[in-house]
Amino acid sequence: MTDDRSLERAARSFIEAGPTQAPDRAVEAALLRIESTPQERDLRVPWRFPSMTIPARIAAVAILGALLLGGALSIFGGIGRPSVVVTVPSPTPTAAPSLKASAKPQAKPAPDYTGLQGWIVFHHGGPAPDHSTPAATYSDQGLWLVHADGSGLHELAPGRPVSSKLSQDISPDGTHVAFGTVDPAQIWQVGIEGGDPELLTTDCSGQPSQCMDRAPAYSSDGTRIVFSRSTEATSVIAILDLSSGEITTLEPTRKTSSTVWLSEPSWSPDDQQIVYHWVQWDDAQNKNVDARIDIVNADGSGLHELPVLDGTPVGDADWSPDGSRIVFGSCPIRDFNGDCDGHSTDVYTARPDGTDVQLLTPTDVGYGAPTWTPDGLHILFWGPLTFHLMDPDGSNVNAINRMDLTFDVGFGYYANLQPTP
Repeated sequence: MTDDRSLERAARSFIEAGPTQAPDRAVEAALLRIESTPQERDLRVPWRFPSMTIPARIAAVAILGALLLGGALSIFGGIGRPSVVVTVPSPTPTAAPSLKASAKPQAKPAPDYTGLQGWIVFHHGGPAPDHSTPAATYSDQGLWLVHADGSGLHELAPGRPVSSKLSQDISPDGTHVAFGTVDPAQIWQVGIEGGDPELLTTDCSGQPSQCMDRAPAYSSDGTRIVFSRSTEATSVIAILDLSSGEITTLEPTRKTSSTVWLSEPSWSPDDQQIVYHWVQWDDAQNKNVDARIDIVNADGSGLHELPVLDGTPVGDADWSPDGSRIVFGSCPIRDFNGDCDGHSTDVYTARPDGTDVQLLTPTDVGYGAPTWTPDGLHILFWGPLTFHLMDPDGSNVNAINRMDLTFDVGFGYYANLQPTP
């Protein structure tokens, strides 16, 4: 049976064999628009753990083939049309004018990211991406690792703990992965090469009526982890000291509402500030309706909103390694899954004071869950079907390795790149 990937390879080969190419960004945007698939709606409310469903893929192979073929016909001026030659007699023979051939524009080659070093650690739900589980069987959310060249795909600490894993972060030295579990909702750590996970938040039961922890992130020196701690009626940003086990809650960040929770914190590179977002749930509409980004000092002082994109939900913020910019997503896909009242899911950056907001991705395509690569040279993000990289200004955007890292099962491929020497 012919699958999506085979048809895509054939279609690309057909177009690329021609004498002319469309601009890279136009073709990429068209392909991704067709391939867009609603992603997993993560935990809508941390204390409600609804069962996850696997959204149906809306990228029909026939439509993709038709689009590519139609594009080829447009680019090449049509295939199979009869040639019509009209002869116009000239009363007096004249010498044919000398015509200078005009140079055809050359498409800029897409950057090759297949040599990227380190593990890509990603969150995944549904049938296993290595096809080790039946395609129609739902499996718990887990963490997987793969190299950019497609090699080494495997699950991190499968079945340990039994609960689903999500919201991962990689330690600054690249040796460990911190993650949250679903039921109970607690923070764990495991070696990136595997082994037995260690429970970090031992004072939290993980139960909605008592205490739930999620969304851990390492400080730049690796000595602390910031995370979100919540109950059925409150949510607060907290910091764990890894050496002493002491936990400090940043009380000014506390939200006392059963429909608001805090998520996805990230440290500034000097470990003096924390950026995170809060999400507003609406019971009447049965969905998330807003999300905003806040910044707070690591001692709890100086809480303020990052003033970007007024009127549009924003989140999934991550501080650049040099401290100059914050990358974030509109309609953060972990929380909104594309259901955002007409707003698109895009990737932006801004200065830490909220000025100089820059849109980096084509609109109405579906990009999200951005993180900086450890060297600060690229932004890693999820685009429809696979992982992408781009420069901090939005240039040189390309799938890391579409052929080998476009998995055709499951949902929620939110990734981090391992720091390497």
